[in-house]
Amino acid sequence: MTRPRPIFLIALAALLATAGMVRACPFCVAENRTLSEEIADSSVVLIGSLVVDEDARPDDPTLGGVLNPQDGTARFRVEQVLTGETLLGDEEQIEAIYFGDPQQDVAYLLRGVGEPPEWNIPLPLSDEAVAYVPKLIGLPESGADRMAFFQDYLEHSDSLLAQDAYDEFARAPYSDVQDLAPRMDPEQLMSWIEDPAVSPSRRRLYLTMLGVCGGKEDARRIERLLLSDSRTLKPAARVTVDAAVAAGAPLAAPLAADALLSAERQNKLGLDAMIACYITLSGKAGEGERAMDLIDRRFLADQQGDYSHVYSTLMALRFLAEESDAVPRERVLVSARLLLGSTDFADQVIPDLARWEDWSVLDRLEAMYIDPEAEGVQQYVREPIVAYLDVAAERGGELGERATAALARIEPVDEKAFKRARSLRAFGFLAQARPARDPLENGVRSGEEAVADQLAAQEGPSESSPSVPPLPQASEPTAATPSADETPGPARVVAETVADEPQTIEQTAPLTPPSRFVLLATPLVAGAICLGLFWIILRGGVA
Repeated sequence: MTRPRPIFLIALAALLATAGMVRACPFCVAENRTLSEEIADSSVVLIGSLVVDEDARPDDPTLGGVLNPQDGTARFRVEQVLTGETLLGDEEQIEAIYFGDPQQDVAYLLRGVGEPPEWNIPLPLSDEAVAYVPKLIGLPESGADRMAFFQDYLEHSDSLLAQDAYDEFARAPYSDVQDLAPRMDPEQLMSWIEDPAVSPSRRRLYLTMLGVCGGKEDARRIERLLLSDSRTLKPAARVTVDAAVAAGAPLAAPLAADALLSAERQNKLGLDAMIACYITLSGKAGEGERAMDLIDRRFLADQQGDYSHVYSTLMALRFLAEESDAVPRERVLVSARLLLGSTDFADQVIPDLARWEDWSVLDRLEAMYIDPEAEGVQQYVREPIVAYLDVAAERGGELGERATAALARIEPVDEKAFKRARSLRAFGFLAQARPARDPLENGVRSGEEAVADQLAAQEGPSESSPSVPPLPQASEPTAATPSADETPGPARVVAETVADEPQTIEQTAPLTPPSRFVLLATPLVAGAICLGLFWIILRGGVA
């Protein structure tokens, strides 16, 4: 299984500095800046058309008189000013850099920044887009009315509008999606979910939307997708193909089996959102406990389970614990604890348990640190265990005393791992518990929280619950490494890449994290210096 490089952690640390983003669909990733964001960041926005010299020759290198051969700019006639009328003044034409063949009958979106405006590269618009863009100016900044407008464009034939609508949903607060529920069409959403042409990212969005507006029958349809299993289909497909070939069927008969297995893989795209949707719908129907049991059996207790499927299930559990009340958090913790016996996921779920303040596994984690092989896990679980116990020790009282005593007992077992865990926690890579709060407070989570969720397992309120017996060790996964948004937790990555030299750590004083500015500015300055040297070498003609 391919492990992420340490640069992955550096990139995530840099992303922590970008606060202000909000995650709408909890499983969606915005792919582009929205047109509304582009308009808001511009000084002048207008719709224009190319000015073409009708007397120019067809073979004219200036594309029929459109381009200025000196600077590659083209003239555009101002057709409609959307914002920044005062900066534009009485100008009827502007010049902007232009690429591509001239299209005299096409409208263009032009955005200028600064005073006087510096024009960005024009964006060609379809007739539908010409009507769409001006409507963005008057939309509410947030809320269900805004999302209702974009909902109508999610599968629009104009890819620009469809993409913009998706990105708006991917950025909107989850509460806005919930408020839109009465105006959603569950049957339409289900048809998109079952459409193999729909991308995984959009499928996640539609599953999230279905979770807030669907009913019991929709839960049954999602359940059928979850229960399908390629491992049961493969033997049947093989027998069918062998029988067909023996009966003289065309040699292309095996392709039918491949198509069957491909359809099964399609069923599991966006599995994290599918599980969350299923549990949410089942919870509304009073069947949340039954649904959780089904998920446990299908994905968490299955020792031969696909790695990406288990990881998707963990992501769904994080959503259920932090942003949903479909099932009690105590029940979510029961499912999360099943992963403590997993070779691949124990280090990823321990920070979750610390953040949710589930102290029922404290003694088990101490034993796991002392002898991880006996627990069926690897030694890289030691760093998250130290962080878990540190958080428990900060709680004080009887719990704090138990955790402090456990820390004293485990430190001599592996002092390097113990010190490394303290260093990682100082940098913010391991668990930090937070005060209990409403998981849907304000309906908005900051971008910093969202990235921290990926870095060290998501954060949320907590309640303790009864422990459950550990499962046997999970087998090695047979699936390919998960996609970029399905990467293992950082504790394991750092534990495998950080050098084992002893580190001097003050045990009596809290560690002070280094300046975030220094962490981010130093590599940027170094990169700028390297680029400057490279430019000097090139200019000097040195090979």
